[in-house]
Amino acid sequence: MRILLSLLSVAGVFAACSDTTERKDEAPEEVRVIVNDTISRERDKVSAAPAAVYTVKVPDELNEFEFAVKLYETPLRFRYRVAVRYKMMEVRDSVDIPNFGYQPRVDVKKAGGDLACMIGFYDADGSFRDLKRVEVVDNQLRIRQVKRYGVRTVKKSASKAP
Repeated sequence: MRILLSLLSVAGVFAACSDTTERKDEAPEEVRVIVNDTISRERDKVSAAPAAVYTVKVPDELNEFEFAVKLYETPLRFRYRVAVRYKMMEVRDSVDIPNFGYQPRVDVKKAGGDLACMIGFYDADGSFRDLKRVEVVDNQLRIRQVKRYGVRTVKKSASKAP
């Protein structure tokens, strides 16, 4: 059995190393420059008030607890600070919004049960796009990234002929 595994390992190494020839008939790679400078990446004024809020009362006979998710602006236009409160626990996180070339609009919406919400943003069409889910499962707070977005505008530079 050991001999068979050794032979398979050696065969795998030879198969991986067999395609080492360079192709000289291909055109040289073009240099790509990312351009998305229609809006400044930094804010002139950071608001102290939350940009979006989701709050619900936590059912408890003895205390008046709440589940609250608040988004705050930061000096970076496309980054928001997330403040989560569940009972006596306070958690901080951040969320990055893609640069679509206009002022981002964020929101926190109910998702599933009362103790679950979705942090997201609105795209150019006004559709809400999910980013992070904040929820309480079995009396434990969970924050998880659900989707990732990215925008890239590529401007090809003129390549020189060989």
